Amino acid sequence: MTQRALLLILFLFCSLYFISAQVNEFQRSSIDSLFLKCDHINKPGCALAIIQDGEIVYKKGYGMADLERGVVIRPSTVFYAGSISKQFVASCALLLSERGELDLGAAVQRYLPDFPEYAYPITVRHLIYHTSGIKDYFELMETAGINYLNQIERDEVYALIKSQDSLNFNPGDQYSYSNSGYLMLGMIIEKVSGIPFSRFVNQEIFKPLGMLHSMFLDNVNTLVPNRAWGYHINVDDEVENMIMRFDLVGSGGLYTTVEDLFLWDQNFYHSKIGSNRFIEKLLTTGKLNSGQDTKYAFALQKDILMGKQVIGHSGSLGGYRAQFMQFPEERTSIILLGNYSSFKPGERAHDIAKILFK
Repeated sequence: MTQRALLLILFLFCSLYFISAQVNEFQRSSIDSLFLKCDHINKPGCALAIIQDGEIVYKKGYGMADLERGVVIRPSTVFYAGSISKQFVASCALLLSERGELDLGAAVQRYLPDFPEYAYPITVRHLIYHTSGIKDYFELMETAGINYLNQIERDEVYALIKSQDSLNFNPGDQYSYSNSGYLMLGMIIEKVSGIPFSRFVNQEIFKPLGMLHSMFLDNVNTLVPNRAWGYHINVDDEVENMIMRFDLVGSGGLYTTVEDLFLWDQNFYHSKIGSNRFIEKLLTTGKLNSGQDTKYAFALQKDILMGKQVIGHSGSLGGYRAQFMQFPEERTSIILLGNYSSFKPGERAHDIAKILFK
């Protein structure tokens, strides 16, 4: 039997193994049909988990985690989760705030004294809610000719942020997504806690929740067991490696699985961290100076989909794409982690929601 035939048998076995009987046959078929283009032994793909009433009712891997070594995607596969990272960073800031160690209303210079002062003060809360006016460092890096896929020192990026002589707007006047703010928030958490952010989030969130396969990668040389590699599919439908050595944490940095994110999802209903009002605070949205609601909480966006309340966040960088979508009133969540740059997890999550709620 050829190696390709063996790989195909393994691929089909894994796909069948992860079928859950708790999703009816019609729903299962309809959901699987959404991923037909990537569910092949020569294509990258994604991992999916559907959660209802406190259980994973359907989990599955589609496509390949490592095309060069023939490793299929499973629900236990580790992906880079992009900006889904931010809700963990915001949660760490909230934990420190509840302990009286971090003042969210304080100017950032209290914790980062070398940060320049502008006409109006920027508070820690402005960083959380993306209302600081600080320019996004990805835009600054592009202008400076820096490739974000390469490893770049945090101090170099922070120096780039500090070098700007103006803000995009006065703090609190507008909402404008800024990765710079969350990079700085991670630095503030380190300053206040006295330990690296990656260690703080591990001891305060990952370990208490049992998220044993999650980490914030702040050193590109660190081994990540069971990692899915990122890919790009070109205009000729050819798969290309999209090697990423990016290891900044705060704005991103989270490597995780759909199974671990299930544990995080359940913490919204039965929180094991923080005070008894921790989740309520986490879901409190920001307000502009005008009083307008931003619909953005502690790195969680609030919206209405199909007449239902939904909270969540997306993530993307390099060859990775991710979506965390929770319907709290229905106690239903959809989690997607993918490893190719043209994957659209938000659209697929919406499609799955339509199937589930039809």
